[in-house]
Amino acid sequence: MAREKYILVSHYCKVSQIENTFIERLHDFGLIAFEEKQNDLFIDEKDISEIERMFRLHHDLGINFEGLDAIKQMLKRMRKMEKEMNSLQKRLRLYE
Repeated sequence: MAREKYILVSHYCKVSQIENTFIERLHDFGLIAFEEKQNDLFIDEKDISEIERMFRLHHDLGINFEGLDAIKQMLKRMRKMEKEMNSLQKRLRLYE
């Protein structure tokens, strides 16, 4: 069974120099999930790359949180369509 790793939000913010309020806003918009243990907030280490991507989009391009949500949903749909397309291409090769 895979063991999930969590990182303390305050520690991550200190190391990455991303404001704690940014992480909280991402959570408020449902873009990331928190795990609360003993009054401390933790994020899954799998979400780190997603947080950094959204931070760059927000900070460098000025995209608001609603825009970040829309981008995340579109990327999710695009990945799903790519998987479906790959599956269909494999099936099509059977008939070639």
